[in-house]
Amino acid sequence: MRINSFFLQNYFLLLLLLAVSGSLFLHSTPAEAKEFQRFFIKNLENKRFDTRKYRGKPYVMSIFYTKCIPCIKEIPQLYTFMSENFPYVPLLFVDPLDEDSKNDIRKFAKKLNVPSELFYKDSMGIVSRRFFAGGQYAFPTILGLRDLSYLFRFSGIDANILAEIKSKLKE
Repeated sequence: MRINSFFLQNYFLLLLLLAVSGSLFLHSTPAEAKEFQRFFIKNLENKRFDTRKYRGKPYVMSIFYTKCIPCIKEIPQLYTFMSENFPYVPLLFVDPLDEDSKNDIRKFAKKLNVPSELFYKDSMGIVSRRFFAGGQYAFPTILGLRDLSYLFRFSGIDANILAEIKSKLKE
């Protein structure tokens, strides 16, 4: 009986530890690292965006997918805002999901009346994963970047966020 009791106590302790570690993994939050590695990515027209060409200059990246309802509202709003206020700042709309093809993204861009050359297919999530812990994406996410650091990071968009983006890009 002593062996069974010892085994059961340690078994339950092991299960408790596994449950706690599993819940921590399942509820991980997006990475908030201050630095990341340089990268390049090609848009739907096969034009390459390389962060090395933008040293000291800001760029904005929006992570989306074509069936994301908030993204449908955010993308045209962000495009209009950036075109009117920061036409010289590169804007990248990046789709990291396998389920969206380049053709799906082209149709999506046309539907939103946003130029397709601003859309990038991150086929295996190689670029997008750098900005999210455990590969768990949050859609939509807007990233303001300069060199290897964040200027800002937002989920969603509203007047306050646009004001903050404006402030950070003017710095």
